[in-house]
Amino acid sequence: MSALSPTWILRSTVATVLALLVGIAVVVGVAFLVAKEAPDGVRDLRAYKAAERCPTAPSAPAECRWTQEFTVSGTHLTHKRSESNRALLTDAAGGRWETRYPSHGPVLFRLDDGDKVTGTIWRGRLTEIASEGDSQETYAAPDNMRAGVLILALITVPPGLLMTAACAWRLRRHGAPAPTPGMVATLGLAFGLFVAGPFSPLVLGDRDKNFWIVAAAWLPMAATLTFVARIYVTRKRSPDTAAG
Repeated sequence: MSALSPTWILRSTVATVLALLVGIAVVVGVAFLVAKEAPDGVRDLRAYKAAERCPTAPSAPAECRWTQEFTVSGTHLTHKRSESNRALLTDAAGGRWETRYPSHGPVLFRLDDGDKVTGTIWRGRLTEIASEGDSQETYAAPDNMRAGVLILALITVPPGLLMTAACAWRLRRHGAPAPTPGMVATLGLAFGLFVAGPFSPLVLGDRDKNFWIVAAAWLPMAATLTFVARIYVTRKRSPDTAAG
């Protein structure tokens, strides 16, 4: 029996209790984040979109938006999820602004040293650059936190609930010598969803912050894994399998 497999975990009371606590912690923790962030998760984004142009260059972080010209001093593009695309920009006074971006385009990949871009500053942060009619937001731009926490809930709460249910089910029948196929399939489905869940935003690239698009990518994965779990239970309960 391979260690940490669903069957092995459900055969061990200690491992089952630990898995139960992990499932509960995931559900409760994410529910707390949703309750905290979702109600006002778009407040900064709405404030940014509604901000008017500053009449003069602000001397301190301001609620209005100010645009000015920057010179590109260097760029760094990467395909690694662990790193950020970067650009070093220099303003007219010689100040250097290091900016980070979630993607290569539509502006960043075209920039060379010495190129000019128009930058937008809001609350003291450089939130957007524009060049040749295109614009691109930096990581400093306000984000839709509501969508972010709802996506997190989508890919973590269902497997957390399944893990909790499978372990609670097994503990209620701790006197049985082995877990039932349904228990094993439920816990295995939970593990599968935990692994597959993060791939839904990853495969979408720049669209990974739209809840409905992520949900549309996640649901087929979840349906496929559920179907596989159902086949496992059916085969384990079939007379031929039981006889073998």
